[in-house]
Amino acid sequence: MKKFLISFLSVVLGGAVVMILFLSLARQDGPKYISKGNTAHKPITIKPKEYTCSQCNMTIEDLKYQAQIITKDGVTYFFDDISCVVLWLKNHTLKDATIITMTLDTHNWIDVTKAWYTRTASSPMGYGMAAYEEKKEGLISYEDMRLFVLQGKTLHDPFVKKTLLGEMKSL
Repeated sequence: MKKFLISFLSVVLGGAVVMILFLSLARQDGPKYISKGNTAHKPITIKPKEYTCSQCNMTIEDLKYQAQIITKDGVTYFFDDISCVVLWLKNHTLKDATIITMTLDTHNWIDVTKAWYTRTASSPMGYGMAAYEEKKEGLISYEDMRLFVLQGKTLHDPFVKKTLLGEMKSL
């Protein structure tokens, strides 16, 4: 009887430990893909590694390239790369959304359609696209950047990469 009681208590204690571990892990917040309640429609300040890109599921670590989509009802989607925004929008229809990106030159949030884009940045997903607030030679409009991403004409394409980086060396 004593052996049975010891075995029974061991199983109960082991089960309790497993249950406590499971419940404690379940309470921890994981990466955030969206934030609700942003009725001010302003950019949400995030910390590296606490948010995840809504398109590629990569943890957002480099805040210089981040972008956000804020819907009319205050839902904010987070992105690690402006190209991820373009790809996400290909599969999602939004009306009256605010789409903003961080700029490399001024470190300001601006409307994606008002930014100018390079095709040769070391962006998190390696597409090469990054936003600038001030227009300068070699930068392209949002619409051109969007078309290049949708057509696959980014640094992911070896021919495009060789062409663009070769042109940069000659500048």
